[in-house]
Amino acid sequence: MTDFFISYTGADQRWAEWIAYVLEEEGRSVVIQAWDFRPGANFVLEMQKAAETASRTIMVLSPDYLKSQFASPEWAAAFGGDPRGVSRKLVPVMVRTCEPMGLLTSIVQIRIADLDETAARKMLLDGLQEGRAKPPTRPSFPGFANHMDHKQFPGPSGDQVPIRASRPASFTRLKVAPTDIDKRRFLRQGFQTIQSLFEESAKEIAASEPRIHIEIEMRTNADLRAEVFVDGKSVSRCRVWIGGMHSDDNICYAEGQHFSDNSCNEIIHLAETDDLHFAATMAMGFSKFERENNIKQMDADTMANYLWSRFIDRLQHVR
Repeated sequence: MTDFFISYTGADQRWAEWIAYVLEEEGRSVVIQAWDFRPGANFVLEMQKAAETASRTIMVLSPDYLKSQFASPEWAAAFGGDPRGVSRKLVPVMVRTCEPMGLLTSIVQIRIADLDETAARKMLLDGLQEGRAKPPTRPSFPGFANHMDHKQFPGPSGDQVPIRASRPASFTRLKVAPTDIDKRRFLRQGFQTIQSLFEESAKEIAASEPRIHIEIEMRTNADLRAEVFVDGKSVSRCRVWIGGMHSDDNICYAEGQHFSDNSCNEIIHLAETDDLHFAATMAMGFSKFERENNIKQMDADTMANYLWSRFIDRLQHVR
């Protein structure tokens, strides 16, 4: 049997795929529509098979999920097989704040809405683990803190209280400049964000507009090629790669029909103030995206969206 079947709506596909990827990184088996229901298969039968053969069903809970007519049978099948929740066959993972109604109000949720990735990953895995949620280390003794809150007379007294060494509850950490390996990891994580956004956005466009097809090709793990076709005709090509211009710690972006390592339309370099961020070297502030975002101080998501907006700009002029 499969460990998990992930039930979701199209609006939450990115959440569903993130959850599936995290679980498979942990060695768990997963069935998810985006990866496992291939063209030509019977969607209804595949869904029924996945729900029946999975040990547990994860519902990616959001306002859109609660409104979906197609999602109801998926979670209802898991609920019907374990209405008392003894086997925890149905596990709601709330990715966007919503108010479940009816039978769903009685099921304890894993809430990862508004958490950063590290916290969300821990919350997800902790919530799905079997057995009790006993912490691995003993909780701190609650009585001592209450005792120390009492203000003691600072002068001599009949009962001498031994001085207890302690450190402040909080302290300022000294800033340490990012090392070369920190910069290299930050750069590669940024490139992976570009790859993920290009691939996911290409799927979304193809699903909503059948005239448009976008091919994404990874020549290496640090060299991406993308091409847009409208009615089968190529209208835009780009290349995104690490290095190639001035430094190995740049991300280069080029448009056109032919690419080389010695020419590009944009260079994204690492900039450092209080922390690492990305900065566009060649942008002139002409596009709407550039005017609405600080492209001289970008996180990975903003940087990926900046390059994507340049790549699909020609689609705005296609009829």
